[in-house]
Amino acid sequence: MNFPTFQLPDGAPVLLRPVTPADEPLVVEAFRRLSPESRYYRFWSHYPEIPAEMAKRLADPDGGNHVAWTAQIPELPNDPGYGAGSYWRSRTAPDEAELSFTIADEAQHRGVGTLLLAVLWTIGAARGVKVFTGFALPDNYAVHDWFRALGAEVRWDGGQFSIVLPLHIARLPDTSAAAALRARLEEVAGPLRVFAPDSAVL
Repeated sequence: MNFPTFQLPDGAPVLLRPVTPADEPLVVEAFRRLSPESRYYRFWSHYPEIPAEMAKRLADPDGGNHVAWTAQIPELPNDPGYGAGSYWRSRTAPDEAELSFTIADEAQHRGVGTLLLAVLWTIGAARGVKVFTGFALPDNYAVHDWFRALGAEVRWDGGQFSIVLPLHIARLPDTSAAAALRARLEEVAGPLRVFAPDSAVL
């Protein structure tokens, strides 16, 4: 299958595709390359290397309740690339899903997260997800600010911040971050139709 290729705002090409169990070595390598700070903010720990069970779980989406996509450098298919994003649908509230991203240090602040969010939003909305949720450490200001700029509710929740983002384009605010996401949602809708055939509901 041919997977879609897009451009980051700086012109760099990026190939988007679903994560598969065969990507487990890339998950391990991507973790190894993260700075200690990035590891801590993403995994809330100072693991020197990713635990085997965690790597297996991250690389084993089921395409329904656990959806994961990676953003790769097109000419380097065996490299972790720019990062990945995923969601896990709630077992008790199936219209909600917990969102997470891992972005390579050198790819941060280049629009990778926005592109991955647009992909997960499009697929999730087509499959009945209405709200993305997430959690962030108290001092992860970049994440707090980004989600607030997207219109998410970010609130203090017992030692961490919880994030609630409705998947409703009309509710995106008038901010540059929301405008970038809106543009990406429009851009990915066509190429992702094979993965999200009901995406017209957006």
